[in-house]
Amino acid sequence: MAPWAGKQWWCSGSCVDAKVMKNKSVLVFFLALFNAGYALAQLTAEALESAVAQQTCDKVAAELNRTPLRSEAMKFNGAVCFFRNGEIGQALTLFGEVRQLEAQKQHIATFWEAKCLATLGQDSLALARLLAIPSGQIGFKMLSQPAFDRLAQNNAAFVRLKQSLQPRFNTWTTALAAIAILGLLIGIVLLLGKSRFSAGEKRLAVVVLAFALILASYVLIWTGYTVVFPYLQNVWQFLTFLVGPSLYLYLKDTFKEDYTAKEAALHYLLPAASGVLTLPVFLTNFGIQTGISTDFFLIGTAPALLTGHLLFYSVLIWGVTKNEWQVDANIKLWTRVVAWGMMVYTLAFLSYFVLVNCSFFNPEWDYAISFVMAMGILAVAYMGLLQRRVFRSEPIGHFLPVKKYQTSNLTPGASESIKKQLERLLAEEQVFRENELRLTDLAAYLNISHHQLSQVINEQYSVNFFELINRYRVEHVKRLLADPAYSQHTIIQIAYEAGFNNKVSFNRYFKKEIGITPSAYRIKISFING
Repeated sequence: MAPWAGKQWWCSGSCVDAKVMKNKSVLVFFLALFNAGYALAQLTAEALESAVAQQTCDKVAAELNRTPLRSEAMKFNGAVCFFRNGEIGQALTLFGEVRQLEAQKQHIATFWEAKCLATLGQDSLALARLLAIPSGQIGFKMLSQPAFDRLAQNNAAFVRLKQSLQPRFNTWTTALAAIAILGLLIGIVLLLGKSRFSAGEKRLAVVVLAFALILASYVLIWTGYTVVFPYLQNVWQFLTFLVGPSLYLYLKDTFKEDYTAKEAALHYLLPAASGVLTLPVFLTNFGIQTGISTDFFLIGTAPALLTGHLLFYSVLIWGVTKNEWQVDANIKLWTRVVAWGMMVYTLAFLSYFVLVNCSFFNPEWDYAISFVMAMGILAVAYMGLLQRRVFRSEPIGHFLPVKKYQTSNLTPGASESIKKQLERLLAEEQVFRENELRLTDLAAYLNISHHQLSQVINEQYSVNFFELINRYRVEHVKRLLADPAYSQHTIIQIAYEAGFNNKVSFNRYFKKEIGITPSAYRIKISFING
């Protein structure tokens, strides 16, 4: 036996197995390579949606035929591409499958079914599909597409349907459009106005302008004029997110409650995110396609998120009615009207999303709900316009059908007696010099309730507690500025001595009472005294 013969015999079985395994590995490799290539030749959901948005269905026709369409979105977008590529029968089948899913795209798929049937010349079936679409889900512009030209010429029922969808105003939409215009005007007044009390007037302008645009978008949808002005129909959700934070921060500014820029930015975080998600949908109105899925827009503007956000801020705003400024009856009532306006708006908004899912819901209720929402925001806007006058102690009963202190048992004689005690306390004991003096402290000195003291101050002096105390403080500053013993004291030292604890508020109140700045007054006094 040759030396190599045994080796060959020993290797024969194992070598054959090795060759088989090697061939199998090569086969598996090529199969994997083929599958990978086949998968690459298929369309993703994003690529298919982009082809529909950019109207490039002809460029993906080959890949579309190899792509399994499993989800609702892929079936719908695939059907649109089949329609645009002239494969009407295949498109009709897919649109039917989408309609039967009874999901998000059910009604738009029904419309596309009608479009396919009209293209195939099956007019009666096309009309039946159109009539099956709920009102509000179909518009005049949709029926003006070339696919329905023959129906428009030959079918009287189609003509009546199209005419019924023609943009028009009714009594409700006319009234709500007028309110939207009024809101825009009030918002502009607030935006351009200058308030000596509230640094947050611009935030209130955002609230009113946002709602005016929301209401305008509703009116455009109801009347069908989104055909002419499509730009607002997809932004009302983003605008809704602006209402709560802006009104809350407006109240904090009004009551001089401190907050940082970072804290304010956190309140606008969700509105900003909604704005970013809305932008791609908004740009489509100008023919700009970003390729970003509309699913993100739907998630960021979900009804549950919108209502939850409004409820959260309604609670925060109601909490503002409990702060220390609310001891003044004028301001307390003013703030509660603002808070109730927000609450009415929120509850009406919530009621729509509850009722719309009920079988007995009447579409005309939508008008009434929007009217209630409008009344809530207009109440807030009205209070915003009155804010400066109310905070200057002009009785709020001049503007609202309310009678203050109607449940009070304080007699005119008792009120006059309390006034005399109050004047003695302020003039002789000078309690106004306490930097942290509050209405409750002053009431405790007089051994009466703070509600009674507030009533006496409002009725006897026609000012609120803070105005009265600051009057006495300003008079004390005037005396000290004229006193040679205080000539070496700075003006702010004298202000602190009189009870002021804030330079800005001191300068504002002094100029309001005297008409000139404290520095100018000191110079004037020095000339008079020689």
